Formats: sequence, C-alpha cells, structure tokens
Amino acid sequence: MKSARQIGCEVDTWIVEKDLPVRTPLKVIRKRDPDYGLTEQEIQDRNESIRCYLMREFELLTMIPEQDEQSGFFIGDYGVEDAEYSAFSTMDFQRQMRPFNKYGYALKLIMGQVRDLAIFHSSISHEEGRLDTQRRYEALVYREFRDELLIFARRYKSAEDAGKRRWFKQKIGRLNRRILECKNIWERFAPPENWEP
Repeated sequence: MKSARQIGCEVDTWIVEKDLPVRTPLKVIRKRDPDYGLTEQEIQDRNESIRCYLMREFELLTMIPEQDEQSGFFIGDYGVEDAEYSAFSTMDFQRQMRPFNKYGYALKLIMGQVRDLAIFHSSISHEEGRLDTQRRYEALVYREFRDELLIFARRYKSAEDAGKRRWFKQKIGRLNRRILECKNIWERFAPPENWEP
C-alpha cells in the first residue's frame, strides 16, 4: 500500500506543465492604502509635491550660499592656539562652580531608595509583601549606616586618645543622624497606620 505522499508524487508526474492554464499574478489590493489606484509616476509626483511643501519652511535657509570648506575658519585662528573656547571655561562659570560632593550624592541616592521602599511598603496590601519590603529597608539602613556605626562605637570604646575619641564621637553622631533621617523618611511615606492589615 502506498502512502499519500507517494500517491501525490505519482499524480504530479502525470500532469504536464504545458497543459495547465496560465497563472495570473495576484496582488492584494487594500482600499485604505494611500497608493490605491495610483500609477508609479503618480506616486512619485505626489511624493515630490509633499517634499516641496515641507521644504518651504526651510526656503530661506536654502537660499544662503554654501561656503567653501577651504576657508580655514575655526576658533584657533584668533591667536591663542592651545586654549579651549566654551561656556564652561569662562571665569563666570568657574567662579560659580563648586566641587562635586560624592558623599552627598551617595546620601541622596540612599535616601531616594528609602523613600521608594516606603512608598512601595505603603501601597502593598499583603502582609508578607510588607514584611519583605520592611526587611529590605532595614537591610539597606544596616548596610549603609548601622554596620559602620557599630564599628565606630567599638573603636570609640577602645580609643585612649581624647582626640580620636572626639573624632569617633563625631562620626557616630553623623551616622546616627543619617539613620534618624532614614527613619523620618520611612515614617513619612509609610505611616504606621498602613502597617496594620
């Protein structure tokens, strides 16, 4: 017994290509097509008309004669060869420029993360999701401030020099302020009434 494929191949050998009717090329015509019913020449004319209409806004600019690239005009020709000319190299800009505070920028990012976690915590309706978000907040505060605070506290206790003790005390005070700032942000954006289900 022959398979359907074998039978199909055998029938195809019986049919002679010359006996088949001529194939017509089919084209899908969409009436919503902007080119529907237009010849190639009409499409090119329409596109050229649109291009000219859009270029009308730039007509004055196109009337300006194009300059030679060989003119050699560039800022360095004015005498000072090695100087860079820009708005950022002026004295007015340099006078108002402050050095970049990396620590302040890092603190701003950390406080932003605390605020985002607090907002996320206040918008979660499931208790386990809230607890997970609160754990993430606590881990962030421990990682950024609390661990360092504990190290400074241990060193403060073991320091014998009064100058070092004062320095450690200042560091501990700064870290405590950062932790309190995180706590204030947390309480402002994730108020305690949102903690209870």
